[in-house]
Amino acid sequence: MKRRTWDAKKNCRAALLFLFALAALVRPGLAAEPALLQTTAVYGVIATDPLYLWIAQDKGVFQKNGLKVDLTHIPTNQGVQALVGGKVNFVTAGPQILEANLAGSDTVYIMSPVNAFVFSLYSQPGIANIKALVGKTFGATNKGTPSDIAAHMLLTKNGLKPDMDVKFVYLKEIPALVAALQQGVIDAALLTPPATLTARNFGLKELLNVTELKIPFVQHAIGTTRSYISANPEVVRRFVRSAAEGLDFLRKNRADAVAIMSKYTKITDPAQLNEALDAYDKAWEKVPAPSQAAIDAVLASSTTPKAKSAKWDQFIDDRFIKELVSSGMFR
Repeated sequence: MKRRTWDAKKNCRAALLFLFALAALVRPGLAAEPALLQTTAVYGVIATDPLYLWIAQDKGVFQKNGLKVDLTHIPTNQGVQALVGGKVNFVTAGPQILEANLAGSDTVYIMSPVNAFVFSLYSQPGIANIKALVGKTFGATNKGTPSDIAAHMLLTKNGLKPDMDVKFVYLKEIPALVAALQQGVIDAALLTPPATLTARNFGLKELLNVTELKIPFVQHAIGTTRSYISANPEVVRRFVRSAAEGLDFLRKNRADAVAIMSKYTKITDPAQLNEALDAYDKAWEKVPAPSQAAIDAVLASSTTPKAKSAKWDQFIDDRFIKELVSSGMFR
């Protein structure tokens, strides 16, 4: 009996030694797995524009590509200031990236998913047309944002003098513009889907669908700095790939895209969400590269003296998009 007990203990010890040896062999392989590269990114608006980044985050695309991204929301102007100050590494914005460069920073466009205005002009029901906005108040998100620049362009094209014939107020966020229209605080504003359906449900009037005009402009792009690219090229490469994969996913998976958009925008009405995606289906660039026509339009709208002699390609670093094109990703 004692002999059997001793044999059992001996076998148990042998089994434990085997397991320890096996663990020792396996552990180095586990330790060799590369850690995720960490980075920070902010999206400037709570609208359809950054949907592909939300998808990349929620669907694990960043992680699959070896990144851990701290993705947060900061209004666009403040987001670009944070980028210039080195507090964040990537930002979604429009003309602000170019303007920051003209002001002396090393900000550049690395990707540009939307190279035309995606807006509809909404007003109080009693306003007949754009010319009837004389003496009225126009709302925009921030000064120098696409909603502000597009509004100035439209008013000028219709014979009005912005800031003289029409007063401007800045409310930072698209939802705030809708609320101000509903409450009669402002008379008109350029809205992006899905806020357009919300506005119609409030009885507000669409004066003009600007999206259908296909006006070139950098409405939504991703920017970083040349210094960050120089120090972290692999992070930038993986971020651009992840963003491009997020764009591809949203085109092919409408139901998932709607669910993720609802989560981030807090909009639960499927009609609103689908209206937004329908509008952006016509706006997303198949190859989301910085566009000369769009950047030239930003330069033409700039009031910075340096813009007059600037060339569009001094504001871009498109090497990572070109790599994806060469890989056949956008076929």
